[in-house]
Amino acid sequence: MKIAYYSITRQVERFVKKLDHPFFNILQADELLNDDNFILIIPTYEQEMLQEVWEFMSDYGKQCLGVIGSGNRNFADEFIYSANDISRDFHVPLLYAFEFSGTDADVKTVKRIIENVS
Repeated sequence: MKIAYYSITRQVERFVKKLDHPFFNILQADELLNDDNFILIIPTYEQEMLQEVWEFMSDYGKQCLGVIGSGNRNFADEFIYSANDISRDFHVPLLYAFEFSGTDADVKTVKRIIENVS
């Protein structure tokens, strides 16, 4: 299993690199995904800014084991709404949420999630 991610400000990318797990940017999915299952990690933005995420999930969503969202808790109900939308639209579980590029505790938790999902 791999980690698929999309990052606009590179906060999600910084988080993914801390996981010490095989990963790829969804923009390179055709070259790297093959038939592997993955967990998707994405930031929170308007769907128009994440159109590539929706296109990726339209092509590969059946291989997705869950989604993890990054956001800013100051936005209250809109915290990780992109991950919630992906979860709902593609019928995959929301596995976790973290702020910005995550804390050490977030990294440990996501590593455990990866172990349990794989």
